[in-house]
Amino acid sequence: MSAYSERIKTCQTCARAKIRCLRTPGETICDRCLRLNKQCYFRPARMRQAWGKKESRLELLERRVDELLGQSHGNCSQHSDHGQCVANKATIVGDVIDRGTVSLDEAAALLDSFRRLMMPHFPFVIVPPHITVSELREQKPFLFLAILSVSVTRDLDLQRTLDNETAAVLAKRTVTGRSSNASLETLQGLLVTIAWGQHQAGLKAPKRNSPRDFPSYLHLAISLAVELELDRPVELRKRCPRMTIDTIAPIARPLHILRDEQRAVIGCSFLSSISSIITQKTCTFPWSTRLESFALELSEKAEYTSDQSLIHLVRLQRIFEQIDHLSADPNIPLASNASRVGDMDAFLHMFRTLHGQLQDYTAQLSPHFTSNNFLLATQLHTANLYLCQVSLFEKDTIAQLPSSIRIDILCHGLAAARSSFDTLLNTPPNTERYMSYTQWLETGFSIILTCKLALMAASDKSMRQNEPRMQALCEDLDMVRVLDTCVSRQLSQQADWETGFDYAGWLQWLQEWFEKHYHAYMALEEGSERQKAVGNILGPAHQPPLTAPFTTGDDMGIAVTAEDLLPWPGFPDMLQSDNLLCGWMDIGVISL
Repeated sequence: MSAYSERIKTCQTCARAKIRCLRTPGETICDRCLRLNKQCYFRPARMRQAWGKKESRLELLERRVDELLGQSHGNCSQHSDHGQCVANKATIVGDVIDRGTVSLDEAAALLDSFRRLMMPHFPFVIVPPHITVSELREQKPFLFLAILSVSVTRDLDLQRTLDNETAAVLAKRTVTGRSSNASLETLQGLLVTIAWGQHQAGLKAPKRNSPRDFPSYLHLAISLAVELELDRPVELRKRCPRMTIDTIAPIARPLHILRDEQRAVIGCSFLSSISSIITQKTCTFPWSTRLESFALELSEKAEYTSDQSLIHLVRLQRIFEQIDHLSADPNIPLASNASRVGDMDAFLHMFRTLHGQLQDYTAQLSPHFTSNNFLLATQLHTANLYLCQVSLFEKDTIAQLPSSIRIDILCHGLAAARSSFDTLLNTPPNTERYMSYTQWLETGFSIILTCKLALMAASDKSMRQNEPRMQALCEDLDMVRVLDTCVSRQLSQQADWETGFDYAGWLQWLQEWFEKHYHAYMALEEGSERQKAVGNILGPAHQPPLTAPFTTGDDMGIAVTAEDLLPWPGFPDMLQSDNLLCGWMDIGVISL
């Protein structure tokens, strides 16, 4: 072996000059030093570390990790907060599969359930059918964890553990991590968590309030979408940022990645728009022409069947937001500002325009979408009912409308309510558990508003008698039967799945409130008939006063006075809260 084989291949002279050192085979000095007549010296190479030392170092690190895991396990066994323990272990090693929280077979079953039962209600995050549970776990670990957390239906303890795990991983990815990890996968997992956030397991008893993390998670998802520039077409994403002097060309994206980005950004806008309108909050990610172009592109080149419905959802979202603008129009006074005189012509024009848009929109839909797409049907019925809410309960102009117009609006609402409940009650059992957050919000809003419409119709007997179509719509709807069916349906399904929200209790609460006022109106009509009959027999001098208490008989046993009844056309005690649902589907502020 040559003596030079154990020396560095660059001489010291060339190294100091930072010049490549070339040596003719067989020569003892390099070509440059030979040409310049310089001294050529090759420094001896350092001895490489033996492999045995590396292996010893690796063994030392493994032993140290084992010690840390043992200490962590001991601390968790003494810790009262199991969710915090899981979060601490998640930062050390493995995922929920590695730690035995969920087996691989259980994860596969949950993923299959998500694909079949939940994904049709939220077509903004798609897991391709060819992706196995192992591939999803490896390629998109956070999305995998989020799907597991929302798919558990029979084990509240496991659901709570997975919820805490998801929150810990999300925080590390977006807030507490030392480096930014904004990615499409993080956004997709976050959207899945938001979409079924109403099922978050409560710490104690089932709750009736809003998902605790929904507002912050939604704004976090929107910020990720904006940071990743998903709300822009690829060709418009920044190429030369203002803070640099270098030109940055957009990264070419595979087609399936681009479609996932478009679905995700549409989902952000959809969640923001629907939830903010119903709960009366500012929408931070409204409809835009870019979103509609994304949806149109997905529909025209549909990779999945659900892609074809996105353009219809986005266009209906635009109508929904236009109806909300009618509610906030300063030219039409609110019910709380009765001193102003509204522009009736402007109101009627806007109402008829929006009503016509909804009718045209419905007529353009094929029977396939109207009968087989529950998500789209729910949004369509809610938009029709929301137009009635704005027209009858939020504007002072309703008192100035002709009686025929008010009746038309009320009939429109009763017909939309009947279609809404037909769609809901014709779904298979347990469908409610798999509905997304926006569908639950829309369904709760529709039930409360329909109760208000039914009481409005029940409060005026002469109106029903003079309008046979209204009487027919009220009988066809039969809100007492609808509420009883909804409650019975929920009670029959409680044994099949558990959740953090008390759906059956909320419905029973609403049913009790509605039946009290409904039977009170019916009792008032019966009392009026009895008073008329007594007056015809005894004469006017013997008629009892209208404000005197009366009972409906031994079968009802409800004492009612005129002050107990809600006036038509508005219900003040339901308008006191800024939130139409009085605290997210919670009517606790309404006296029973």
